[in-house]
This record gives sequence, C-alpha cells and structure tokens, in this order.
Amino acid sequence: MIHVYGCRISYYTGKLETYLRFRSVPYEQLPTEPHKRKIIAGAGALQMPVVELEDGRWLSDTTPTIAWFESQQDAPSIYPTDPALRFAAVMLEDYADEWLWRPAMHYRWSPRQDRQYASGAIVDELLQHIPLPRFAKRFLVTRRQYRFVRGDGVSEATRGHVEQSYLTALDRLQAIFERRRFLLGDQPTIADFGMMAPMLRHFGQDPTPQEIMRRRAPGVYEWVARMWNTRATDAAPELISEIDAPLSALLVEACETHLVQLRENAVAYGRGLKRYDQVIQGCRYQQVPSSRYRVWCLEELRREWARTGDDARNALLQHLPEAEASVLWDDSPIAASEYDPERLAPFNRAINVFGKGVPPA
Repeated sequence: MIHVYGCRISYYTGKLETYLRFRSVPYEQLPTEPHKRKIIAGAGALQMPVVELEDGRWLSDTTPTIAWFESQQDAPSIYPTDPALRFAAVMLEDYADEWLWRPAMHYRWSPRQDRQYASGAIVDELLQHIPLPRFAKRFLVTRRQYRFVRGDGVSEATRGHVEQSYLTALDRLQAIFERRRFLLGDQPTIADFGMMAPMLRHFGQDPTPQEIMRRRAPGVYEWVARMWNTRATDAAPELISEIDAPLSALLVEACETHLVQLRENAVAYGRGLKRYDQVIQGCRYQQVPSSRYRVWCLEELRREWARTGDDARNALLQHLPEAEASVLWDDSPIAASEYDPERLAPFNRAINVFGKGVPPA
C-alpha cells in the first residue's frame, strides 16, 4: 500500500488520485501537515501530493510521478503514440497545471462562500493537531491563501481576464466533449489527467465555479465524473487521427496564456527579478512572482518539442500561433533552472513553484 500525502480538496492530489484510480493502484491518503517533517526529509519540500512507496522511496510532482507509474505498466499508455498528439497532450497537461492554477485559486479564495467552504475543509482535515480555536485557524488559513491570490497577480485590473480564462477553458472543453468522451478519443490520455487537476477539486467542487460549470458546460461536468469513475482496460485506445477544430482552439488558448507566461517568467528569472510584468491576451499583469520551477517547465516542453519529428512539428504548426508558440523552438537561450540536472524526477529533491510555497512579498 503506497501512501499519498495530500488533501481531499487539493488541486494536484485530485489529479494523482484520478490516475491511481484509473490504474487500480491501491493507496492510502494521509494529511500533509501532521507529517510535514517526514515529508520534507523524504521528498525535499512540503507539497500536495507526495508519494511514499512501500520500499521507502519518495516521489514528488504529479507530472513526473504519473510518468514514472506509466513506465511500470504493461497496458496501453496514456501517452499517445502519435508524436503530434503526444506533444499536444503534454502541453495541455502543463497548461492545466500552471496556467489554470491562477483562476482556480482565485475562485476558491475570493468569493466569500468559497473561502468559507475551503478554509473549513482544510482546517478539519489538516490542522486538527494545532491547539487553536477552529475559527482562529480558519482565519489564518484564509489570510495566507488570500495573500497567495493577490500575490500571484489577481487584482481588480486582472480579475476579469482571470475569470475569462476559466470560462474559455470550459467552452473549449465543452466543444470537445460534444464530439467524444475524452480529450483525444475514447480513453483518457495525459491531457485528461492534467485537466482533472483544476476541474475536479477546484472548479468542479468549489461552490461558485461548480455552478458555472454545471450551467455553462454540462459536458465538462459529466466528463469530471466520468474521469473519476474510469478504469483502464487492455484495449488499445482509439484516438483522433489528427488535431481537429475544437482541440486546435484549446491549444491556441494554451499558447496565448500559458506559453506567454512561461516565456516572460524565464526572461525575468534570467534577469534575477523576483517579480515582473506580463501582458496576456491584452491584459497586463503587474508584479507577478517569478518561478524557478516554471523555468524547468519550459525546459521540459522544449525537450518534448525537440523529440518530436519533422512531420509532427509541421502538423502542430498548423495549430500553434507562431508569435506565442515560438518559445518552444526559438534558438535564443533562456535562463537555466538548474533543477533536476541528473534527470531523477520524480525521485529528486523537490522544490515549490514559489520558494517556500507562497509568492514572495
């Protein structure tokens, strides 16, 4: 029995749990906070989730963790064999992990009813061992998390765009699920598991975005439940033969938001800036925090692009807007993250997206 340290309303814990359920991997979920010293000693950073294997090894970061579990499987892979579809799926996983995080955190901690729900759930699951009144613990959690949202660039000037990012993702996904059961075909791929990170435990669970999803994109709401209940089979997946219009639209959205952020973050990190300004789809985000981890994300996407053959790249270039996507193949150097140089992930020493876990002051 493996141990998954996380939280029942955690973004990435939900992503990993969906995958483990799909593969029928037995696990026990344990709360992070009471075990934080053990987690930091074993994994290197206090994250949600981290995995402790039966042999005592620790895994961190859901992207390489899922990739490692897949490498242990004999069944058909969740990574498409078609190189163009594989790259599209991997990029969409990263978009879900790193761009949709901002609207997910905003919807959880900005509306009053949502932060009341989330703070209560966190206190009751993770902080029962702390000798403070429940209301005091909820207040401290809310203050910390609201600071995170504001520190990550959500302001009166950007709030409309942050919320539109969620609505656009819903619309693009709804158009896909009107054609097929999963993003790329009749079985889940890594793109589906990536998208479950924001859609399961945040957008599909928190009161405000959940209601929006039910009304605006019922196909997405149905897909969330379908993903949670889907189990792997020995049948080979039947995926689309080429990128179609609704998938192309989602890829464009990922390029215009996520890839631009990765590019601007890498430039700022290379200049030694703790904060920087960026313009995403015409909206100016001021003083957002730079992230070493997201430089590594860009490095990983560039490696994936480099592994994609000429035919697949030509197919992808029909759907990736060059101005935003050129960061994938541009020869101009970016700052090196120097994270995981030995290529040990998910068994390396983990780092947080932002320093100690929240954007720097």
